[in-house]
Formats: sequence, structure tokens, C-alpha cells
Amino acid sequence: MRNSGIVLFLIIASFAGVTFFIVATQGATLYWYLYLIPVLLAALAYDVWGAVLVALGTGLFCAFYIYRTYFLWELGGASPLAGKGLAPFMEIAFGVVLMLVMGVVIGLVSRRQREQRERLERFSLVDRVTGLHNYAYFTNRLEEERKRADRFGSKLSLVMVDIDFFRSFNDRFGHAKGNLLLKKVAEVLLKNIRAIDVVARYGGEEFALLLPNTGTRAAQEVAERVRRDIEATEFEGDEKEPKVKRTISAGVATYPDDTKDEVELIDRVDRALYFAKEGGRNRVCVYGPEMEE
Repeated sequence: MRNSGIVLFLIIASFAGVTFFIVATQGATLYWYLYLIPVLLAALAYDVWGAVLVALGTGLFCAFYIYRTYFLWELGGASPLAGKGLAPFMEIAFGVVLMLVMGVVIGLVSRRQREQRERLERFSLVDRVTGLHNYAYFTNRLEEERKRADRFGSKLSLVMVDIDFFRSFNDRFGHAKGNLLLKKVAEVLLKNIRAIDVVARYGGEEFALLLPNTGTRAAQEVAERVRRDIEATEFEGDEKEPKVKRTISAGVATYPDDTKDEVELIDRVDRALYFAKEGGRNRVCVYGPEMEE
């Protein structure tokens, strides 16, 4: 906010310093067109409040210029506006009001377009059921974090979580209760991650946890903590069975220990998840070379 104010002040000052002297010789009509430039820039960059600030700031510069012209320059010689009366200043004032209205309108349109764009971008990267990031966001972040791990020589772990027997839960209690279960699992996942971690709905009943600067052992501990929390959580059922227990299975793989490629990292963690499910579910499995046999 402070930087925005500084930028707007510089726009006002630089613009006013040049154009006021042009007005003195060319007339204020030219100022209308010149004034449109900073108003439009401010409106597009900082929406309606930017346009208002530019207009008010320019008005202050106008007032200073009038004071300097009529009260200070008279002491040292003829004013550059001598003989023109107040007409140039009236034109300037009219131009300020006119362009301010234009700037406010453009600023409001710019704000609405930006809000719509941000809303579309947010919806395109967020899963609507759980409020978590979606698959598209996850794949982009996975590539970014892999590059960061290469640059700093750090570890990057991936945990894949699958809700055990989720389809049977949906068949028994319905999709609405299934969505509530997904939301509650998402809450548990968010509670167990750091600010730098990423949790996303990978698809269906699967969730992905991306853990930067995290080795295999630490990632396994996160997965175990999530597993225990889910196991201890009660989920909403129906009248016959109001409270229902669920469990999760999870796989863990680490870059670059288990692979040198982010695509293979997903394959490795899928293998670990498969072994967790085949081993009886409600468990965490860490990827190992023996899983490829």
C-alpha cells in the first residue's frame, strides 16, 4: 500500500511539473488531454482510488501553481499568465473534474474485471468440494518445487493419501455425506501441514501432500500423524449410524532419493500407496526398490 502511494505521488508530481508550464504557453485545453494519461494509468493500475488520488493530488499542484503565479511571480516580474485572467485555471478545474469522472468509471470497470479474473483463476485452481487446491495446481507446484529442490540441493517428499472404502461409504450414506467426509479429511490434512507445504485433492478420494525441504523419515511421520488423526475422527452418517469411523492408507516417496523426475515421483508414491492398500489398509508405506518386483 505504501509503495502504491509513492508511485502515484511520483506520477502526479512528474506529470504536473511538466504540464503546468506547457499550459502557461499553450493553454489549458492541452492539459485535458495530458491529464488523461496519469488518470488512466492510475485507474488501470490501482482502480478507482488511484484515479481519485491522482485527481486530488493534481488539484493540490494546481492550487500551488496558482498561488505561485499570482502572488510570488508578481514580485519579480510579469506572470506567464498575464492578461489571460482566470480562464486557464477554470479550464484546468473543469478538465480535472471531467477526467476524474472518466478515471472513476474506468477504475470501477478495471476493478470489476480484475475481481472476475481473480475469481476465475481461483476457481480454476481450487477444488469446489473440499476447498483445497486441485490437480492442476498440484502439478504446477510439483514442478516448481522439484526445480527449487534441484537449485538448493534439498529433499522433496510426496505423500499420497487414499480414503479406505470410500465408494462403499458413498453407496451406504449417499454422495452428500461423502462430500462432508471429504471436507473433514481435508481439514485434518490442513491441520497437519506447514505453511510451505501443499495439500491438494488429487482426484476422487485421493489427496496429495507436497512437502518441501522434507526427507523420507519426516514425511513418514506426517503421514502417520494424519492417519492417526483420521482414525480418531468421527464422520457424519445417517439416523441408524450417526457417527462413522473411517481410515486412510498412504504412500510416501522422496525426491531425489527415490527418483530424479517428478513424473516418476508420482509413480513411486502410487506404488507405495498400492502396497499400503494391499497390505490391509489403514497404514503408511514408504517406497522402496523391492516394490518394483
